[in-house]
Amino acid sequence: MKKVFLAIMVSMITLLLAHLTHYNSASASEIKHIEDKNDVTIGVYGMNTENGKVYKHNADERFAFASTYKAIVSGILLNNTSQDKLNKKVKINEQDIVAYSPVTEKYIGKTMSLKSLVKASMLQSDNTANNKIIKEIGGIKGFNKELKNLGDATSKPQRLEPELNNYDPTKIADTTTPKAAATTLNKLLSSSQMDKENQTLLKQVMVENETGDSLIKAGVPKHYKVGDKSGQALTYGTRNDLAFIYTDEHKKPIILAIYTKQGQKNAKPDDKIIAAAAEKAIEKLK
Repeated sequence: MKKVFLAIMVSMITLLLAHLTHYNSASASEIKHIEDKNDVTIGVYGMNTENGKVYKHNADERFAFASTYKAIVSGILLNNTSQDKLNKKVKINEQDIVAYSPVTEKYIGKTMSLKSLVKASMLQSDNTANNKIIKEIGGIKGFNKELKNLGDATSKPQRLEPELNNYDPTKIADTTTPKAAATTLNKLLSSSQMDKENQTLLKQVMVENETGDSLIKAGVPKHYKVGDKSGQALTYGTRNDLAFIYTDEHKKPIILAIYTKQGQKNAKPDDKIIAAAAEKAIEKLK
């Protein structure tokens, strides 16, 4: 009788593993079709934090993180700073201003609060604001240390804005993987250390972000609640999006990272690729 029971159990486990293997290969083939059609490399890592489903393709390949990591930088600041200390004033000097700083360039010679810097960085992707926040968390060295504290030894920040957007595929500078990006964002969004008000702020600025409407948001049903931070490097057609998504059925979010790159240095990014990949991913993660 024991032998019969063991045989049945082995058969059931074998069938389950076969199902999971088929599920994973089907997932890969859907994204592979988009890659082949557009001559692009796509990295995807999605996790449903309520039901445990995972969807992945090139999840451990390196991509430039570009401005998606503004969400991580701001998240680290909010994780380490109490609500009342977000009112701290930071001086904006003329020499601080770098390319694409639509908010901070209006404050030269004036001060901005840490909270205002988070909003400028996240809502309008202001580069100077992001640099100021990185300085606040200890510079590039401090940023790397905070990532490791979150369990992320994969992401490799090395430069400030805008230089970090000069992606070189032969180097690891300012790169991450879709799996690392999604996992780190999830840890910040669910951090028990972060003040509730700060957690609300992080989610709010991601939902209200003005730069990602044509990316993951365009690939999921319009009534889903999506918060994201987009990114676009200056080379190799790099275009990315890092998001959380609330469906109708779940109280906990889906975390989704989609990163893309192309073979030619002067290639142009295509937002439709990320939207198409998001559509496939969300179908499997619901």
